[in-house]
Amino acid sequence: MVQNCLPMLLAMGATGKGWVISLLVITLAFHVGGQAIVPPVLPPTGTVLPPDALPPMEMAPAPAPSLEDLFPPCQGVLAVYTTTFTKKIYPYLNETPWIQPYSFMALASLTNMGYSTVENWEMGITYQHNEILVDAGTAVLADGRKMPVDVSNGTILTGSMPEDIKNAIETAGNLKLIQRVIPLVGTEFGIKTDPMPKSINITNKDYNCSIPTMKGNNTMYTCCLEKNRNVTLTDDEENYLPEEKGNITILYDVTQTYKENYMAMVQITNNMPVTRIDHWNLSWTWAEGEFINTIMGAQTFEADIKRCVRGLAGRTYAGAPDVNKAACCSEKPIILDLPTDRTNDTNIGGIKNCCKNGTIYPAIIDPKKTTAAFLMNVYKVPPGNDDVTYLKPPHEFKFGDGANTTDGYYTCGEPRLIKPTVYTDPWNSLIHQRSAVKTWQVTCNITAAVKRTPKCCVSFSAYFNDSVVPCRNGACGHPLKPASLVYGTEENATRCSKDAPAMLLPYGALTLAPVNRTEKMKAWAAINRKPIPNPLPCTDNCGVNVNWHIVSDFTKGWSARLTLLGWSNITYPDWYVVVEMPNATRGLQEAYTMNATRLPLLNNSNGDPMINNTFVLTGLEGYNNYLMPAQNLTSGKIQSVISFTKDGTPGIEVPLGGGYPSKIWFNGEECVLPDTIPTNGSRRLSPSVSLVLLLLSFLCQLVFILGSL
Repeated sequence: MVQNCLPMLLAMGATGKGWVISLLVITLAFHVGGQAIVPPVLPPTGTVLPPDALPPMEMAPAPAPSLEDLFPPCQGVLAVYTTTFTKKIYPYLNETPWIQPYSFMALASLTNMGYSTVENWEMGITYQHNEILVDAGTAVLADGRKMPVDVSNGTILTGSMPEDIKNAIETAGNLKLIQRVIPLVGTEFGIKTDPMPKSINITNKDYNCSIPTMKGNNTMYTCCLEKNRNVTLTDDEENYLPEEKGNITILYDVTQTYKENYMAMVQITNNMPVTRIDHWNLSWTWAEGEFINTIMGAQTFEADIKRCVRGLAGRTYAGAPDVNKAACCSEKPIILDLPTDRTNDTNIGGIKNCCKNGTIYPAIIDPKKTTAAFLMNVYKVPPGNDDVTYLKPPHEFKFGDGANTTDGYYTCGEPRLIKPTVYTDPWNSLIHQRSAVKTWQVTCNITAAVKRTPKCCVSFSAYFNDSVVPCRNGACGHPLKPASLVYGTEENATRCSKDAPAMLLPYGALTLAPVNRTEKMKAWAAINRKPIPNPLPCTDNCGVNVNWHIVSDFTKGWSARLTLLGWSNITYPDWYVVVEMPNATRGLQEAYTMNATRLPLLNNSNGDPMINNTFVLTGLEGYNNYLMPAQNLTSGKIQSVISFTKDGTPGIEVPLGGGYPSKIWFNGEECVLPDTIPTNGSRRLSPSVSLVLLLLSFLCQLVFILGSL
């Protein structure tokens, strides 16, 4: 600081007090801290320095070229794609360079140079080098797929939330409001430098894009003209997307908002026609480091307090709230349901539709139990914790059920801003309603590529055949060690044949534990002169067996018996069975020890007709609504006779297939049906036929006796 003052003080003059002050300051400067300081060498007053002795002058940087200088005029949306970086990555394939992988970085941009605001922008990129997109900044794929993702056939990018690109007229040319820049990172194959797409465009309607043009080797651009050239001035109202349909829908409602925190109600709805969800769990990734301070109606799997204490939350909220008592500080919280006994708990329960032990029913079973809900108090961290209107939903939602959380069975899209949810007044007012501040919707659908191992199988039998067509060999998989002791030990499980067809059984063997059926199978095969495979076929290995047995067949009606056998160690409360019988359901009369309800035409989660001619069976409350586990090699067992009339199903051939289900679901999971049905080649004689034969026999004997007289 003293040194900076020296030139000023020396310039104060050579006479009077100026010299005295200067001398004192210089002397003080020489001895500050006890160390001498070398004074700067100053030229005599009036001396002109040569040019090479002058200090370098700071030059202002040249202005960056504008878009007008780089691209032709565009009275619409200018779309630009520029490759900025390419690098060879492992594995090195020197002998096959055409499939050598390279990492690439690029910038895609949309600039609105037109008259209208671009609502919910979407940019299409047609790739051509087997590209895999790894990151796109804040943009997401419009089809909901997650990165890294194969985009070799092209892709459409959009904002993670509905985003508009305003026009320059209404923003006075504010580039931040009229432009979107998307940083892209990915992998391509075979192109050493400047891998470019085949084409780019915007997919919003009412825009026509020109054929893309190359500028140099690494830049492509196109101008998308708008059909309507009327100037639009957008207001501050948000643009809401239409609601989507899916197997699972999740609503993220911000019900109250403050500067530092907000309240969020999360609702999970099961839209599947017959599938029941057991032990649901939900997770996501916070957008900006938020944390859950409190939660009611559900619980978090882990608190992860150290992330709050050591992170930005701990530095921001040193006082209140106490981050040491936060419900969950994890960046990726996992939410689980509460047991039913916490429904009215005022501390952690008390939320409508909460606390169902993780079970969400389809509407056909109980329309009042199709939704689960919980309430959170979410705290924000800087820079978003000083604005009451600053709200960012979490993203990367994951939905799972039971032990299958991470198998990818459900795939969730990104949050979509929809019209806020309207709630009825908590004081039960007849008129007053309240709406959420903001509502985001997430849809999760069953992934077709992921096939889960079945948990139940079906066997067929009939009164006209002594053999049971059993469950298929390995209907529920071939584990090294069966899930239950009733299926045997690890030793005999590995010695069975996975390819041999299941062997016919006598009807009485169905209630024997699979490990105890061996001798019965062999003896029955010998009696019926059937081959005995060596080694024997493996068991079905299913926790639940369903037997469908045709009991009778008369002129005006027929009956069947459904038996449930529980061979696992699991108790199934409030079980249900959905039976699809296209040729017989219209004739359903009743089930004698179960509830039987014929279902209307069902629709799948997307509203398309999927299932018809079905009926549902449930247990009687307090009597047989629990399927018990196996104990001491004896299965849990529930059965009922079901009667049908032929009035509504004329021409039905019960023994030839009309009396057997085409599909059976147990607790919403489809069971594996056998390959064949029992034949009527060994059909027992009906009472009427037996009576005729008996009379004929009696007449023959009578004739014989009379002839001998």
